[in-house]
Amino acid sequence: MNTALHHRGPDDAGIYEYRSKTNSTGFVSVCIGNTRLAIIDTSVAGHQPMIDEETGICLTYNGETYNFQELRREIGNQFGPWCSMTDTEVVLRAYRKWGLDGFKRLRGMFALAVWDPIKAELILARDTFGIKPLYYFLSAEADSTQLVFASEIRALLASGLVPRRLNPHGVASYLSYGSAQAPLTVVDEVKSVMPGECLVFRASENTWHMKPVSIKHLVKKRDDAGSFQTRGQAADLLRQKLEASVRAHLVSDVPLGVFLSGGMDSTALVALMSRISNDRPNTFSVVFDDDSLSEAPHSRLVADRFQTCHREILLKEDQLLLELPDAIRSFDQPSMDGVNTYVVSKAVKAAEVTVALSGLGGDEIFAGYPSFRRAMQINAASPITKLALKVAARKFRVNGSVKRSKFWQLAASEGTPEDVYRISRQLFDPNAVGALVGDTYVPSAVRVHLSSDPINDMSVLELEGYMANTLLRDTDSMSMAHSLEVRVPFVDVDVVGFALSVPGQMKLNGGPPQTPKPLLAAALGDLLPGAFLARRKMGFTLPFERWMQSGLRNEVSSVLCDSTWLNRICLNRELVVEIWNRFVKSPSSVGWSRPWSLYVLAKWCEVNGVSG
Repeated sequence: MNTALHHRGPDDAGIYEYRSKTNSTGFVSVCIGNTRLAIIDTSVAGHQPMIDEETGICLTYNGETYNFQELRREIGNQFGPWCSMTDTEVVLRAYRKWGLDGFKRLRGMFALAVWDPIKAELILARDTFGIKPLYYFLSAEADSTQLVFASEIRALLASGLVPRRLNPHGVASYLSYGSAQAPLTVVDEVKSVMPGECLVFRASENTWHMKPVSIKHLVKKRDDAGSFQTRGQAADLLRQKLEASVRAHLVSDVPLGVFLSGGMDSTALVALMSRISNDRPNTFSVVFDDDSLSEAPHSRLVADRFQTCHREILLKEDQLLLELPDAIRSFDQPSMDGVNTYVVSKAVKAAEVTVALSGLGGDEIFAGYPSFRRAMQINAASPITKLALKVAARKFRVNGSVKRSKFWQLAASEGTPEDVYRISRQLFDPNAVGALVGDTYVPSAVRVHLSSDPINDMSVLELEGYMANTLLRDTDSMSMAHSLEVRVPFVDVDVVGFALSVPGQMKLNGGPPQTPKPLLAAALGDLLPGAFLARRKMGFTLPFERWMQSGLRNEVSSVLCDSTWLNRICLNRELVVEIWNRFVKSPSSVGWSRPWSLYVLAKWCEVNGVSG
């Protein structure tokens, strides 16, 4: 398992073993491994698994705790002299001092496991937003119970203890949204620890008794939520919180860079870094030879304005074909997204940078997707208008483009934020999913604690859905494939908590589209050019539709028309071939993401030896 995770931590590795008698006949055996990517205190003092010498408590930890210096001062020398300058030792002592409540004090990203021999408990915990992944497999036998956990599913498979068998519910979830929705995974009986969740496994009588405990920071209205009356006042407070978050995310003992797409979010990071740090930022952009797809002029403008050390990665179709096998192998779970992150991460690491900042989360927090205005418009519609849409949907709904199909699905729905989110993020509709997997499929309900503010409700849905299950998961696996740590300053408990306290109307002007993400624009308006702030969102997407019609066509066709693997993963071969043929004839009627997602699923299963 450690070998399978070497790419995540090539700087050091360690294994801890424990065995103890639990009663007259039973034993508990614990084996914990770690591979280390050294970021804070790169010396051997940061070796993991880290053990508290007095209590024997053992910690394996993947992440960064940005407030570790504050916690270190608060803990003091209560447990004797410190042995390192790492945040890992702070996390270990925080658990010793506060127990599970210690994890609630961590500001940052983490997935961790603690073995407490005194309590005979194994604890798995994950940060509030699920920035770092953590999976487990629990099997009960007649005379013993096995618990296996890891940062990647591929490490679980490498153990030889987890059957390489597909989970049909996980596959259906993947086909519905382009990624399996946690706690589901595509591997049978493998589950994800949920964001902000702590699982406590107590060893007794040859079994593990599991108890879930929430350690989630409550993302709710903050104490300063009532301290502003206008967007300008809210923007000033947001600016303070963004600067504090970026400053915390810059703490590193190794070289650091920024993913610069040319969009507002990544540009905001560069602008804030230029104010906070005296160091010249290293920025990286992926560019294409097709001007209609490339944001190169905009990223160059930003690089020039802030005098960054800028590098462009020109990605051509033939190069992607060469990169694709390694990119597919780097997926920890199948995803319709993520290849773009693989490409830019490889280039950043090649420049000897170990930590990169990303603007991920800006659209979810500051209402950057079209679905936010859609939710606001539907919420403002009269009951008569909503009824008329439902009647029209029943009467006129016909097969057509994906966009048209989603419009009529939304018209037929109740128009709640959950409906808007589910339909907007839908890959295959429920009927298509059922036909592909050969069973009646009902998508699981999207359940979050909603308010009377549709814009903030959409933010919560996007944060806990698309961001957690697709963006963060893909970013982690694709960057760590190159031993690169990606940090996301927008996805911070103080930033998100404050943003959700701002009324949704204040984020979107309450009218027709004007400046994209107006609250963020107002917070950074003095740093960014006015013309830049008025740019419509372009998005960082590889030109798959064009490539799948040309250089990628034979590769995708050879997989989607291969009955061998489609039968092994139990997909309806005739329907898969039909979807591919429809795409070839009329790409807009199908959309590139649908055949691409089927291709990735088949290739991922082939690479990992997983079948139905």
